[in-house]
Amino acid sequence: MSDVLSPTMREALICARERGNGKLLRYPGGFWAIEGWRGAHAGTWFGTSTIEALVSRGVAEYTAWKERGNGTRFPIEMTVKP
Repeated sequence: MSDVLSPTMREALICARERGNGKLLRYPGGFWAIEGWRGAHAGTWFGTSTIEALVSRGVAEYTAWKERGNGTRFPIEMTVKP
């Protein structure tokens, strides 16, 4: 881990490990949460910048992608590294 993790990044890791089988999924609007999330009013979620920070620090990785109609891709699943 190259940088210190913020409290929000640590919370995202704990959420993924304890409630998400080590994963967080991307929902429309850029919300990242556990599978089965029911929306911002109903549960814990994290913004894209938090997930990008975890991936850039090497503590998580993108493990699934969605392709847009123009051929570009964006990540839709993040998995915590062991």
